[in-house]
Amino acid sequence: LQTALGGGVCQVSTTVFNAAYEAGLPITARTNHALYISHYPLGRDATVDYPDTDLRFVNDTRHWLLVRTFVTPSSLVVTIYGTPVHRRVVTESSPLRFVRRQPVKKKVDRTLKPGERVVDDPGMPAESTWVRRRVYAPGGKLLHDDTWSSNYVASPRLVRIGPARKKAAKKSGRIAATTPTSGRRSATPASG
Repeated sequence: LQTALGGGVCQVSTTVFNAAYEAGLPITARTNHALYISHYPLGRDATVDYPDTDLRFVNDTRHWLLVRTFVTPSSLVVTIYGTPVHRRVVTESSPLRFVRRQPVKKKVDRTLKPGERVVDDPGMPAESTWVRRRVYAPGGKLLHDDTWSSNYVASPRLVRIGPARKKAAKKSGRIAATTPTSGRRSATPASG
């Protein structure tokens, strides 16, 4: 994972999803990303992974639609043109909800001092949210009432740790002995 402008084709599918969402068009297939991505509208991301995972929406306006994209080095714009149908879109969403903590993956790094810790990636907890969209016709008739749930998996916290400190041997004046028959250990006073 790395910080970047977007995820390539998934940035396109997410932007198309939001254009169809705001246009009030029926969305028949949408899958959220595995990990939560904060720069997309909450619960309104859409991933694709052909041929299994796709984004699909339907033109139910009885008129032609034109989907136009415009890309710059820092943005992607998707516009849906068509005969105005004056739909009203109402959105309700839940806040991002914590599900469980992220796992921690530790790796010994001998270039670090004993006990030193370096967090390479803080990871992310598993989280979930939902978004409900209601689409109304100009006269107030409810056309669509959809809810999309998004469940995001945790990504591990990656930590490098310095090697363990070597324990100094203690002089206790006792000698550990093992009896051959039982395998038990016992402490006997040192003879001197």
